[in-house]
Amino acid sequence: TERDDFDGIRELPSSSSASSGSDNDDFEPVDGADNGPSLQDHLRRQLLGMRLSAEDAAAVMVLIESLDEDGYLADPLEEIAERLAAGMGIAEDDAEQREELMDQLRIALKWLQSLEPTGVGASGLGDCLCLQLKELPKTPAREVAMAVCRNHLELLARRDMKKLVAATGADEDTLREAQALI
Repeated sequence: TERDDFDGIRELPSSSSASSGSDNDDFEPVDGADNGPSLQDHLRRQLLGMRLSAEDAAAVMVLIESLDEDGYLADPLEEIAERLAAGMGIAEDDAEQREELMDQLRIALKWLQSLEPTGVGASGLGDCLCLQLKELPKTPAREVAMAVCRNHLELLARRDMKKLVAATGADEDTLREAQALI
């Protein structure tokens, strides 16, 4: 049918199709998030406002395209660099050129992580939370919160305060402040 000819395009029900039976089980309403720009579109617009060299902007664009739907890098930076090197025809034994590419992607990652929303381009939840915590004033509670996010999220999820106190060396009051920041 015409409906099956176009992958990803859904027909909206019309009055004629509604009266032709109850095939509405195949209809999936459009999510409200589809009405606005995607995260990648939002980041691309921010990138246009930055004064970056063409190479830096291209590297940031590669990383934007490598984000998953939650804004995390879908793959480690090293894997992205390997795919990019292969696509650019950089020989596997050209260590210097591959290291330059990796350095350029590291710089691009810093640029990407400077964009809004804070936490975009993180490698996972702990990294995302640390990027957000870095935006806060430096306090002992923030430092404990960052240590928890880097190494002890599973203890926080279980609310195991005794093990968190032992793991971080913080007192319970500071740990509670850190928990509130997270």
